Amino acid sequence: MRSRKRLLFLNHNIAWSGTFFRAFHLGRHLAKLGHDVTLVTTHPSDRGRMSTAERDGLKIVFAPDLLWGPARQGFDPYNTLRRIGRLAGSSWDLIHAFDSRPVVSIPAWWLTRDGQTPLVMDWADWWGRGGTIEERSGWLVRTFFGPIETWFEEAFRNKTAGTTVISTALARRAEQLGVPRETILRLPHGCDLEGFPVRDRAQCRLELGLTDTPLLLHLGNLFRRDADLLFGGLRVVLDRHSQARVVLAGRVRVEVPSDLERRGAVLRTGSVSYPVLQTWLGAADFCVLPLTDSIANRGRWPSKVNDYFAAGRAVVMTDVSDAALFVRDAQAGWTTAASVSGLGAAMAAAVADGPALASAGAHARRLAESELAWPNLAAGVDAFYSRLADVREVRILEN
Repeated sequence: MRSRKRLLFLNHNIAWSGTFFRAFHLGRHLAKLGHDVTLVTTHPSDRGRMSTAERDGLKIVFAPDLLWGPARQGFDPYNTLRRIGRLAGSSWDLIHAFDSRPVVSIPAWWLTRDGQTPLVMDWADWWGRGGTIEERSGWLVRTFFGPIETWFEEAFRNKTAGTTVISTALARRAEQLGVPRETILRLPHGCDLEGFPVRDRAQCRLELGLTDTPLLLHLGNLFRRDADLLFGGLRVVLDRHSQARVVLAGRVRVEVPSDLERRGAVLRTGSVSYPVLQTWLGAADFCVLPLTDSIANRGRWPSKVNDYFAAGRAVVMTDVSDAALFVRDAQAGWTTAASVSGLGAAMAAAVADGPALASAGAHARRLAESELAWPNLAAGVDAFYSRLADVREVRILEN
């Protein structure tokens, strides 16, 4: 019989963005399994007070942060101290830290310093040492802040009872840092089946006032090089299917090349509500995921692909990251070399094959409902916690 655990999740992101969703969905499904789960995250705007809420059986604590914009992502000493003050004196059966920025790693270390509470650290992005910081940041940030990012990312990894990683690349990196293989669990991002239901394509297009032309969709922001790959592939598609269009759904901070702008080949939705986003996903013939072959992309799991799967849409993506393995193994779309010609040819092939698109979309939804469903992933994490507890008890007895 499963024992009820008091679990503390620590997350650095602004609530309702980034890795917050990973902690939130995992936490609420562990709560459904009978555990008492508290998630501490950063408030979207408050700079002075702690606040709490409860959702789906999960207690959420919002910590204030004095910084703003991109800086409000895990580095504020005030946020760190407020978390420690709030959590001091509390007891937990296990603490799960989601990534390792100071507002997460320092409270995690403080609360587990006596060795009585096991600490598990999640690794969901290759931030430093040639990773995401190289893709998103300017020279000044890369040069002066990169070493700090790398230190926090790596310093605590071999001091934990367990490690969850989002990719095979990060599992290998953890082992290179001295993390025992048997304490590592590969945990891909899960699918929100309720948040992204399967919608009828024709009805969605009617609601959006769209014509029946080939519609490819990309959700969320893009690295600059990934955007160049997408736009180059689109030019290949347009040579064969001149009416095709790419939809950039959500807030996307990249410039569209002037030749594609003139042709009206790229549609921007801007920031939209969840229901409208669902409608755009439902209106698409398929979804695209252009990943260049970089350290950052090999190490991460692009969570937008889970929304593609849940919405029952075929995926065309480059053969980079563990997500590509799932697309290929589940026959949920097309994978191709990380080149303009490869991506363009795959997108063009998908546009031309309606029956294959329908089949791949059905396979994508089945994948979302099975291997990548959050309830199933949560059950695996629960078993992982229990294994770590058993190992811990054995070590205590041996000592």
